[in-house]
Amino acid sequence: MSKKEKNIEVNVKDIEENGQPVQQVFIGNTLIGEVAAADGKFAATIAMNNQQFTVQSQEEGLETILQQYHLHQH
Repeated sequence: MSKKEKNIEVNVKDIEENGQPVQQVFIGNTLIGEVAAADGKFAATIAMNNQQFTVQSQEEGLETILQQYHLHQH
């Protein structure tokens, strides 16, 4: 049996924190993570456990947040 494909709405909101641009990643109305510039690289932070990953680009940060969310989703 195959699973039915489910569409999930992902929104990215650009904000500024402490003078730095930050991308907040939402699924529906739930914040799942943030990507912020950090020392020439980017820090992807998972909202549910504050786990932080150092990544090379904003795109990689977004992918990491989504992967972690789906991996640990209940």
